[in-house]
Amino acid sequence: MTSPDTATAPPDITEGLLRHLVRERFPHLAELPIRLGARGWDYQVWRLGGELALRVPWATRRADEPLRDELAWVPALAGRLPLPVPRPQAIGEPSARFPHAWMLTTWVPGEPADHAPATDGRATSTALAAFLLALHRPAPAGA
Repeated sequence: MTSPDTATAPPDITEGLLRHLVRERFPHLAELPIRLGARGWDYQVWRLGGELALRVPWATRRADEPLRDELAWVPALAGRLPLPVPRPQAIGEPSARFPHAWMLTTWVPGEPADHAPATDGRATSTALAAFLLALHRPAPAGA
């Protein structure tokens, strides 16, 4: 049985597809190298050059609204967080080649926490706690 979130999975996400999408939406970035950064539960993240990334939904059809919410709210939140987070730059709209919105963000260097074991448990837990405390605030009006 197929869940509503995956009923219309996007096409295979390849470097060629992403190059086409970038060329259509951001032609000035079309010649930058593209390579896979990470596959998450709902999104894939692809590096675009050295400073940018493409966040592309691959396992959900409800990606458009969350990406638009991120574009609206993450830039305001990012400045008050003690750790760097990808900052949304722009949305790529659904097209004939790809049926969902996708996002251009900044690239944050480093290893995903689930790929790099914590060697200093106290420092790691302190950093995580500080991040969660900074994030856990009442939502701004209109959110």
